[in-house]
Amino acid sequence: MNDYIKSLVDAKKLDISLKPNRWKFDHNPYIISGPCSVESEEMIVDWAHKMKNAGVNALRGGAYKPCTYPITEEVGTDGWKEGLREDGLKFLRIASEETGLPIVSEIMDSNQINELSMDCIDIIQVGTRNFQNYTLLDALGELDIPILLKRGTWGTIDEILGAVERILVRGNEKVAICLRGVVGAPSYRHVFPSIRWTPDLMMIPALKELCDIPIIYDPSHATGYRNFVPSVSMAAISAGADGLIIESHPNPTESISDADQAISLRTLNDIIYKVEVLSDLIRKNK
Repeated sequence: MNDYIKSLVDAKKLDISLKPNRWKFDHNPYIISGPCSVESEEMIVDWAHKMKNAGVNALRGGAYKPCTYPITEEVGTDGWKEGLREDGLKFLRIASEETGLPIVSEIMDSNQINELSMDCIDIIQVGTRNFQNYTLLDALGELDIPILLKRGTWGTIDEILGAVERILVRGNEKVAICLRGVVGAPSYRHVFPSIRWTPDLMMIPALKELCDIPIIYDPSHATGYRNFVPSVSMAAISAGADGLIIESHPNPTESISDADQAISLRTLNDIIYKVEVLSDLIRKNK
């Protein structure tokens, strides 16, 4: 254990302590769901209404979607598979206006912090590959808007806390940590090839021991396989997560991105019901 982490353990909190304007969710567990990519106005608006009826607290949708392998994934010159970008943001805003759901969406760099994105996004997601993009984190720290900071696939606990501090120290207290799968070679990958990462559920209680920053768990990217999303969702809530961000889609197998991990409305409804029951049980027995 290095000196930095030891100091946090001794203090039982971040050096930048809780302040009255620290982000607190209005519902626990806080459920964020929606498609990996915004595919059309009709699709995202219709799905937003279904998310609202299901009891989802915020709608997620990717407008900027850079591909991991732009050549092998055959990204066209129109950038379709890399998201609808500005049009996608506008479609998300329409969905929000019709349903009242806040929008969670990712921006890729500080140049995308502009009038359009600030008008369309209610909670800015920092993607796992931008986890230590200090130029972006510094810019987000100047804003008065909630930030959902995804852990890098390699991120250690002190690197997570350092990235959080990067935003807090510039005045933006509205930060939540999003945990997902981490680098590893699961022994079952030869059977389930869509599984690229290893779920790290231990990080939830470890962070809770050190700080009071809300934690959202991403069972979709942690598993990469839709059949495992329900059980890992339950495990994350049991471990102390404050909420979940789950990829869902009207036709999961036809999702333009991350189809293997997208779940149906029926599965989402089942997860929401079970985590609500589990959360009530945990609260009653504290």
